[in-house]
Amino acid sequence: MNPEFKQLLQIGIIVRDVDKAVRYYEDVLGMGPWDVSFMRGDQPPTDDLMIDGKREPGVVSKLAFLHAYGIEIELIQPIGESAFKAWLEEHGPGIHHIAAVTDTPYEQLLENYKKSTGRDIWIRGQGIGGLMDYSFLDLREETGMIVECYKNVHPDRPRVDF
Repeated sequence: MNPEFKQLLQIGIIVRDVDKAVRYYEDVLGMGPWDVSFMRGDQPPTDDLMIDGKREPGVVSKLAFLHAYGIEIELIQPIGESAFKAWLEEHGPGIHHIAAVTDTPYEQLLENYKKSTGRDIWIRGQGIGGLMDYSFLDLREETGMIVECYKNVHPDRPRVDF
């Protein structure tokens, strides 16, 4: 049997304060530099951002990215009402998801998830003129993880069908 996950791309961590977390990673753990940005639904390039088919106005999250160890570490600070904010309030800060490459085409992966679990995807985000399409598959009961998958990824990354 061939493994479904071919390569780990990202570890996503929800934090209460991105700036505070970045300072700790850099000053205490020696991990950096981080690229800090806002995911917004009201300014380019994410001014067409849709979360679960609904337009996202304003700031959605403050994000920080570090490329190290052959993967991307993403810090997510939820801003405003969102599924991430509800997650933070319910579970507190910590590792939220991994993203990994598979050989299964994106739409088929989503169909397989629904068929095998009976659940809808947790979040689907789409935007940047069709260049961004990602979903979170809640596999906590089956594997202990939430897995993020991409149809298309950010414009500065190579395309990865998931």
